[in-house]
Amino acid sequence: MSIQPKDFPLIDAECVPQLQLQALEIIDEILSGTDPAEESVRRSLGGHVARWPGQPERALLMHMMTVRRPDH
Repeated sequence: MSIQPKDFPLIDAECVPQLQLQALEIIDEILSGTDPAEESVRRSLGGHVARWPGQPERALLMHMMTVRRPDH
């Protein structure tokens, strides 16, 4: 099952490229980090990016859904 912009009526199809660009910027910021304590986060995100090629917004969403915050 593939999720399409039409599945989210509040997200206009014209906004998708902007959403993808924003997701790419966030992904780049995370993956370019150098803090050794965040290596597992970078590895996780990189795996999601590899699983969802061409869909950075989905990769970022899936990553965010699997990462646990230290205080929870």
